[in-house]
Amino acid sequence: MLVKNRVKLKDKNVAVTFVPQDSEDLWYLYNLLKTGDTVQVLTYRNVKKGNQAQIQKGKSKMEKVLVKLKLVLEDIDYIASDSNMRVSGKSMEPNEYVPLNSYHTAEIELNKDLTILKDNWDEYDMTILNDLCSIEKKADIGAVILEEGVAHICYVTDTMTVLKAKVEKSIPRKNSEYGTRDLDKAMNSFLTMVSETMLRHFDFNSLKVILLASPGFVAKSLYDKIMQDCTASQNSGNSSKDNKVYNDILKNKSKFVITHASTGYLQGLEEVLKDPATRKKLSDTKFSEESEILGKFQTALNEDDGRAWYGLEEVTKALDLDAVRYLMVTDALFKSDDIDTRRSYIDLTERAKQLGAKVFIFSSLHESGIQLNQLTGVAALLKYPVPDLDETDDEEE
Repeated sequence: MLVKNRVKLKDKNVAVTFVPQDSEDLWYLYNLLKTGDTVQVLTYRNVKKGNQAQIQKGKSKMEKVLVKLKLVLEDIDYIASDSNMRVSGKSMEPNEYVPLNSYHTAEIELNKDLTILKDNWDEYDMTILNDLCSIEKKADIGAVILEEGVAHICYVTDTMTVLKAKVEKSIPRKNSEYGTRDLDKAMNSFLTMVSETMLRHFDFNSLKVILLASPGFVAKSLYDKIMQDCTASQNSGNSSKDNKVYNDILKNKSKFVITHASTGYLQGLEEVLKDPATRKKLSDTKFSEESEILGKFQTALNEDDGRAWYGLEEVTKALDLDAVRYLMVTDALFKSDDIDTRRSYIDLTERAKQLGAKVFIFSSLHESGIQLNQLTGVAALLKYPVPDLDETDDEEE
């Protein structure tokens, strides 16, 4: 989602202009919009062209013109599988084609501006706004594509690659007088620059994969440099902010994937992401934690020890008892065409987080997500055994 502008207006309203770029952006907007909000959108209208006399005689022509509508929302029509959303309400500003207080419906489309005005952006709105606007929130993969002297630090989502930083340094060639001394010194300096740039841009705890790709052995050299810096920082006993980041890196060491690319430029990253072998490796790494938790769940389920439960009703009862350690939900439930279903599972996961449970969202495209979908798509591994969660209230009576 691109946020083009934020403006505080004289009447204390705050106007934010968005450009939705994919269907998930529309879902966020749907959750952000409420009845009574004001939206401003450009849309086409069929209007009669001609002077008043021609219009009265029925000789005017109908033409499509682009008009700006400013509407107070009364209704929002959204189906999750669609690539647009319809909003309806009364016009707040008259123009040549739109009378004041006339009722209109407009489409919110991908890659088209939409301005939302609210007199109060509450905490829930700000949470959605933060998720909606942040590429970091959407990205599962942090990627560094590099070669000697140039590196590109990127975030990769399911729909886009975003370049966050570029690092460049002149690297001398090996010569007969000094051998590789200058080359080694320059490369070490270059790798330090790349490593420090990664530390500034990547959240190693939230990313599921850190991909390093290059021709030759440059990516492996970067990985070795990062690990050397982590070990040195740990041995120093320094309690600085960098030391905390280095500890995070060591904790997430298994997330690193090192692979080959023909170039250190962005086309090299595209090549890597299309390679079937690399895609499988990325997928296995990306969902390794989910697979591990699902394995623990299945073990507890097989042992029938009262710690593993699946199904919405059973999981909800476990949450009522504050007994959930891990909540597992497949993304299929969040992408349901039924809006109430989507909202109910969002509420479920938010409640679990508030109670201190760790929430895992499984991809339906991965084997672990397929297995969870076969168990209703929602499951929980509990802190302690709770028997008979599958009994109905009638049975308990």
